Amino acid sequence: MLEKDKLTDQLDSIMTQIMTTEEAAMLWNLSQDRIKALCASGQVIASKRGKTWLILKEQDNPKQRNKD
Repeated sequence: MLEKDKLTDQLDSIMTQIMTTEEAAMLWNLSQDRIKALCASGQVIASKRGKTWLILKEQDNPKQRNKD
């Protein structure tokens, strides 16, 4: 396999593990602004790249965590 193909496969694998605030808002039934606030406060595992928050998919819905 070419090096470019390996890197593309690696990037594809990483991309399946993260989501945007828009995707998180739909998944967690919260507003996109609320998701951004949760990211900024560290209440969800996320990293900001430029103006975009990248959120780890494999974490609980923040609304569900507060109910426990």
